[in-house]
Amino acid sequence: MSTTVFNNCNLFVGNEDKVLDNAWFCVDDESGRLTKLGTGPAPKADKNIDLNNQYVMSGLINAHTHIGLINADKNHYPETETLVTYQALKDLKNGLRGGVTYIRSCGVSFDVDVKLNKMRDSYPFEGPQIKPAGMPISIPGGHADQNNKNAAHLVNSPDDVRKAVREQFKKGATNIKLMATGGVMSQGDDIDDTELSLEEMKMAVKEAHSKHMTICAHAEGRLGIHYAILAGVDSVEHGFYVSDEDIELMKKQGTFLSPTLIAGHQIVQYGEGKMTDFSYQKMCKHVDAFYKHVGKAIRSGVKLALGTDAGTFKNTLENSAKELTELTKAGATNYQALRAAGLGSAELLHIDQDYGSLEVGKYADFLVLKNNPLGDVSSVEQSDKLVYQHGQRKY
Repeated sequence: MSTTVFNNCNLFVGNEDKVLDNAWFCVDDESGRLTKLGTGPAPKADKNIDLNNQYVMSGLINAHTHIGLINADKNHYPETETLVTYQALKDLKNGLRGGVTYIRSCGVSFDVDVKLNKMRDSYPFEGPQIKPAGMPISIPGGHADQNNKNAAHLVNSPDDVRKAVREQFKKGATNIKLMATGGVMSQGDDIDDTELSLEEMKMAVKEAHSKHMTICAHAEGRLGIHYAILAGVDSVEHGFYVSDEDIELMKKQGTFLSPTLIAGHQIVQYGEGKMTDFSYQKMCKHVDAFYKHVGKAIRSGVKLALGTDAGTFKNTLENSAKELTELTKAGATNYQALRAAGLGSAELLHIDQDYGSLEVGKYADFLVLKNNPLGDVSSVEQSDKLVYQHGQRKY
């Protein structure tokens, strides 16, 4: 067995609010997993890599992404499967460069994420590991209803929902995305429009969980959030107007929150004149409440995952680390934000046995930074950070 020792580093394992000084860790070169770690003099190995007293943390796990998304900030071309696939491969490569080593996909036209994930072993490509969803589930005229008939499953009943989940399962999806409410970027609704019914979401959760799939809900308005939590989704996405009562229910049930604050921030900062005024004004109207309610949920102890809505306006997968800063602006501690990007997202995705922290037995997906992320989470935004995946340097 060939091994590599990475030594002379400051190691943020990710399962505690501390950094191990003068640390080292061993990686099995064949499996790409950590075999041991410690502090002080490093053991001998087949290969030794001196990290020059830099900081090491687990790769980012982004639990809310849209690879291949074609929008006003990208290409003004018809949305075809070829274009979505081309853009998705670019997004994945750039995302890995930015330190993202695992993603949960939350809706991709033509099921491109599912197809790429299935073909990866035979036709490898560079990028994070993927938990794919394919097409989301929406009502006609709802948040995911677009001109492209391959953008979403449009449903009108619990039976329609059951069929849609089963179709995604057959294709190879391992996550289901529900559109519980209206949204910012859709042009025909508002964020407090309740779209999927409680009965429809309960059916979706029942079907997804019976097939060992995770299920999440785009939910911004108060009632839609409430229905999603009652239905038993694994995570609420966005959560603009999550109520105090629903925060307590989320804590009781173990429901995660994936806020995607950076998506709102980018629209407010840069969206004027660059997108429809309808969408821009919606975000400006609700952004303060967004941060307020998310902050209250974080401080109350709701389980937190890191998601960015990557693919939306001026919000690339490569820049996922920016969400860490927005989480702290909303009230998260540095450790809470970093844990959300590691173990929090890993637990939500049911991959925490293999990913999310640099513990022995897990894959050696890690970043090497000049400054301490636990002292300043913006350190993770470092443009020239080193990125390792399964123990192999990628950037």
